[in-house]
Amino acid sequence: MCSVSLPPISEPVFPDPPRKNDALFLYGALCAHPFVFTYVQKTVEVIYGPACKPDKEIFLPQCARDCVAVYKRRSGGGTVVLSPGMVITIVVDKRGPGGPIEIFSTVHDDIIEVLESSGISGVQKTGLSDLAISGRKILGSSLYLKQSPGLYFYQSALMVDSDLSLLGKYLAHPPREPLYRGKRDHADFCTTLKKEGHEISAEELSERIGRELGGRLQ
Repeated sequence: MCSVSLPPISEPVFPDPPRKNDALFLYGALCAHPFVFTYVQKTVEVIYGPACKPDKEIFLPQCARDCVAVYKRRSGGGTVVLSPGMVITIVVDKRGPGGPIEIFSTVHDDIIEVLESSGISGVQKTGLSDLAISGRKILGSSLYLKQSPGLYFYQSALMVDSDLSLLGKYLAHPPREPLYRGKRDHADFCTTLKKEGHEISAEELSERIGRELGGRLQ
């Protein structure tokens, strides 16, 4: 929930038209920090960043046939498919002296602690902005940095019980990939917590991350 006491910062102004989750970023900027918001994805969407070439990276005709929405996001990173069974986490916080590597590392250390407290072990930070189990991706994230005010806007998708076949259905193999991917296709590169033997629901994990992450980040 947003604190009724607003910090002394100005509202961020984003360039270009509104993009995916901008409203949550703006809301979080006016709340006490760190602001953490989580939700369980309810629909199938394709989300791409500023560097993406949709006609090359996304199977747009297939998305159109299936009435799958395609949205642009403000933060960088690769193109993703969001689908039911994923936990989406939004963090808005003040920027410290470090850069993106330090921000990803701090947030992911704390998410790993929440997962471990939920009985999920073996999660490791991998690449610049991923979490993985046994070398297979379970969480991808992206970051947008603001200078004035000095805030970062983080968002991630945790694959709890999502349909991995949708990745190959709507996305081509990415033009850039982390070294640990090793040219694996989407289904071999990614996994879900359920596939790794964890029966916790996306709804329960969303509630746990939303409740605990803010306190750990402070």
